[in-house]
Amino acid sequence: MAKVIIVGGGLAGLSAACELLERGCSVTILEKSHNLGGNSSKATTGIAAPGSEIQKAQGITDKGEDLVSVEPMAKEMIEMGAKDVDWLLNLAGCKDEMALWLTPGHKGARTLGTKDHFPGAVVTYAVVHQLDGIAKAKPNKLKLVTSATVSKLITEGSKVVGVEYQAGGIEKEMGIVLLATGGFAGDTSPTSFLAQSAPQLLQLPTTSDERTNGDGISLAQAVKAAVKNMNMVSVYPTAAVIPGMENDKFKIVLSDAIVGAGGKLINADGKQFVSELEIAQKRADAMAKSKGPFRIAISEADADKVKWLCDFYVSRKVMKKYSSASQLASEMKIPAGNLPALGSGAVLVAQVTAAIYTCAGGLAIDQGKVLTGTGAAVEGLFAAGEVTACPCPNAWSASGVPLLYSIYTGRMAGKSAALAMGAKEKVSDLGSVATAEEKKIEKKPEDMTHEELLAYCKELETRPAAAAAPVADAGPPGVTLEEVAKHNKKEDAWVIVNGEAIDVTKWIPIHPGGEQAIMAYVGKDATEEWNMIHKPGTVEKNAQHLKMMGKIGAGGGGGGGAAAPAAAGGLTMDEVAKHNKKEDAWVVVNGEAIDVTKWIPIHPGGEQAIMAYLGKDATEEWVMIHKPGTVEKNVQHLKMMGKVSGAAAAVSAAPAAGDDEKPPPDGNGGIPGFVGAVIFLLWNVLLMVLRTIFFTGNFKFTFDNNRKGTIRSAVFLLTFTIVHALGNFVDMLSGPAELNGEGYLFDRIHWTGGLGLVPTFPVSAVEEYLALALLLHVSVALKRSYDITIGYTIATGRWNMLLSGLVVLTFLTKHLMDFRFYPYYDYVELKAPPLFINFQGVLSGHIFTDPTDGEVVRARDLYSREVALFKDFKTVLIYTIAVVIFATHLCLGWKKLIPSDAMQIPRDHQNTVIYIGWAAACAVALMYGSVPWYVHFAT
Repeated sequence: MAKVIIVGGGLAGLSAACELLERGCSVTILEKSHNLGGNSSKATTGIAAPGSEIQKAQGITDKGEDLVSVEPMAKEMIEMGAKDVDWLLNLAGCKDEMALWLTPGHKGARTLGTKDHFPGAVVTYAVVHQLDGIAKAKPNKLKLVTSATVSKLITEGSKVVGVEYQAGGIEKEMGIVLLATGGFAGDTSPTSFLAQSAPQLLQLPTTSDERTNGDGISLAQAVKAAVKNMNMVSVYPTAAVIPGMENDKFKIVLSDAIVGAGGKLINADGKQFVSELEIAQKRADAMAKSKGPFRIAISEADADKVKWLCDFYVSRKVMKKYSSASQLASEMKIPAGNLPALGSGAVLVAQVTAAIYTCAGGLAIDQGKVLTGTGAAVEGLFAAGEVTACPCPNAWSASGVPLLYSIYTGRMAGKSAALAMGAKEKVSDLGSVATAEEKKIEKKPEDMTHEELLAYCKELETRPAAAAAPVADAGPPGVTLEEVAKHNKKEDAWVIVNGEAIDVTKWIPIHPGGEQAIMAYVGKDATEEWNMIHKPGTVEKNAQHLKMMGKIGAGGGGGGGAAAPAAAGGLTMDEVAKHNKKEDAWVVVNGEAIDVTKWIPIHPGGEQAIMAYLGKDATEEWVMIHKPGTVEKNVQHLKMMGKVSGAAAAVSAAPAAGDDEKPPPDGNGGIPGFVGAVIFLLWNVLLMVLRTIFFTGNFKFTFDNNRKGTIRSAVFLLTFTIVHALGNFVDMLSGPAELNGEGYLFDRIHWTGGLGLVPTFPVSAVEEYLALALLLHVSVALKRSYDITIGYTIATGRWNMLLSGLVVLTFLTKHLMDFRFYPYYDYVELKAPPLFINFQGVLSGHIFTDPTDGEVVRARDLYSREVALFKDFKTVLIYTIAVVIFATHLCLGWKKLIPSDAMQIPRDHQNTVIYIGWAAACAVALMYGSVPWYVHFAT
């Protein structure tokens, strides 16, 4: 019997494959992504299923009359679709993980969500697990090919007889073709189907990625297939606007389960303007007529119904937690009375926007058979899911209907394709397909006959190949992909995560995302999915349930451990080199290609720090600068593209310093607004200064480029600078005695220098600390510049801090020689206060002198020296230029300092604190700069 080639491994394609396999047909699935599941695996809202077994088990009678009344054409899909959903959940074995949700567009709870994970992932992974078992046991019955892009349909006359595809090279597969490639909502280019059919939507973001580009429609049109309803593109009203990614074209969907649980859709005034339970298109239309930005707000009490979902969104910064509705109103700058009832407790809020969602238009079909413009069927070609035109576009906007349609049309197209092959009825359950025949006893190749060896070689060709691991000169053997693949059962389960083989057998029964979420990847590399779903530190957190089996690789060596091998047909450095633009940016780190496009605008080190390495191997630079865990910490902004053959092996990152701080806290720290920013700034500066003064590990007998050396010394020097600038300015206004009195203040505390052991020590403890802080700041800054900056050109901007710092250091040397170490001072008499500072004279301008009760002392005549210097115009000009450069250095450094872990400024306050610092730098510059000019023009 000929086979059916299914193009696309999403829910429609998987449903079709299950139906075909139960009817005894042979199937090949070609999926262009690295894994099966498609966009369906990312679905968060669930599957609409009126009349499902789960509803009946809860005593709910539901025929979906409300949907049928809106769209009579939906009647067949509603009646048959729920049965198809039950069929798929039962054969996948995941029905027990499902739960009923109320979602928009439905009169009651009929959408099948999950108890503690994304429904799309649970269902697709469960089905994939079943199919994977069949493919391994019966490679002649089911062949799964990923990273395979179909380039054309092969025809004989008007009949479709196969496909041509690329998977490392050009391949052909012959048989009936079933297209399940998805819609075209992810392609917003000028020549896209979207531009042709719904150009008014191009300015909107999209919730579909670049894979959803209508390629299946193009393939079918090349064999004269017809399309219909191409302008029926659905807009989703609540796509999440994530902080730092506001301008990204791609948005993630905020699950409709949130509004079903009690979430409120509010406008910029905090008011509800449409029912949250309306279908998506009506909510989106209402948003277009209202005032944004828009938010979904839900009380913590209501959120408890979907707690795992809200917790996930909060952890990914999709939602933000407020202590009360009043705090939300304060941030929105609206009266609290504008907000709908949100209870008296905490409130979870997500900013949302309308975005292109799915397509109800596509290929014209009849019972899964693709039609031409005349209504005749294209022989040998079938289609299912979003690549086809849904006959009920009005019902399409109800939550969960697109997934229902995918399952319904997938099974329907599978039946029609099976009938075309003569398979009129079901011959076995899916679960028994893998065991329908006795499994052959494995023989070693050397024991096989010539015929057996040829058959064995053909069977090997159907398996996914693995490239050899990098060979090292020494070290113990690593774990191979072949070894991992053997551990593919629930009672003996290994997966690969970030190049490490992990035994997850004990974790499967208690996995928060359900057993199927792991079982789909048992014996395989689960790195991409793991990093997408799990928080950094998940392995460590669950260490008691996991067992690390070793690095992936054919051999190890000393040092940092071998990188995981690249998959066959994987990435090359030539491929990485093509992605070298800001809007399409990849780098290689530890043998892994990473898409950093979304991270560039928010990179703490500035855009140029990444731009210099686009399309290149940045391993050495990355490990030198970043702490271990940086990739995991920023995983929401990064995309792992796969292993790279020929890239540098993984480099061991230096262990983090023993006193390394955690990242700055999210949110506003509980104190909103400008006041909160000022409080956290002052508090953290105070802590930093105290840590610097009272010895908390600053002195270490190592010399490296740890930026903490520059951070702590910078804060200490900055604090002194502000005090010093303010003192100079006050002295200028108060006259000669005050300036000379300030100089005498430092002279009279010289006894504190030299640990207080030498009464006539030439410098005070304050000056000692300043000198040490300056030495630390300069030495570590030079070390970091040598290690990091030296490889950049001037034009990149990476030299700005170094060059301005060197100018400031040169000027500081001149300034000290002009004043502190000037050897020819005259002396004057003044009345010094007994307690260093004349607190009673502050308001009268006598801070460093006490004309009433002070003791007469001899002090250096700093004022006369100042006049002598600043009457020279060239000196004034030099000082002015130096002050401007100094202020520039302060601003550049401040912008890098505030987001650092060491400062611990809550993220919501960081921009405000940066602006405060810049204002302070300008004030310092004005105070410093005004003194030379005032003295120069004074008479």
